[in-house]
Amino acid sequence: MGDSTPEAVRTGRRRDAAIAWGLVAVQAALIIAILLVPVGDAWSLPPVVAAVSTALTWAGVGLLIWAIAVFGRGVTPSPLPSPKAQLRTRGPYRWIRHPMYTGVIMLMTGAMLDRRSWLAAALWIALVGFLVVKARWEEERLRETYPGYERYQETVAAFVPLPGRAQS
Repeated sequence: MGDSTPEAVRTGRRRDAAIAWGLVAVQAALIIAILLVPVGDAWSLPPVVAAVSTALTWAGVGLLIWAIAVFGRGVTPSPLPSPKAQLRTRGPYRWIRHPMYTGVIMLMTGAMLDRRSWLAAALWIALVGFLVVKARWEEERLRETYPGYERYQETVAAFVPLPGRAQS
């Protein structure tokens, strides 16, 4: 067990806060990098793929807005649980534990496809992998903060809703 003296607790909180904001910075850098990749010609974008790309982009924006609206006052870019937040299990959180991350992935999938660039594709893969790691880090803190989180984690998918896993 770790040291639970007030100083150790404060140090741990400061360390977690620094890591959390570092994670936010890396995520932002990956998103910006994808958006700044010039449109290339690594692949063609047939009309059906262009339509899927546009649909993913708008669905991602919609999911982000819905998740933020349901989350309410406690929403923050930081992956640390906010003191103003509560565990949400309704709205998109009924089917997905991280709907904001899923929304970002959908939005950036559309952006990556539109870029028609292998660099954008590589950055997108890095972003998705990074969000998986970030979600795991965040979930450690969520389990510490919310007594019911572990049960929620067992019954609700992380990023992609799966049949039969929705919270009842």
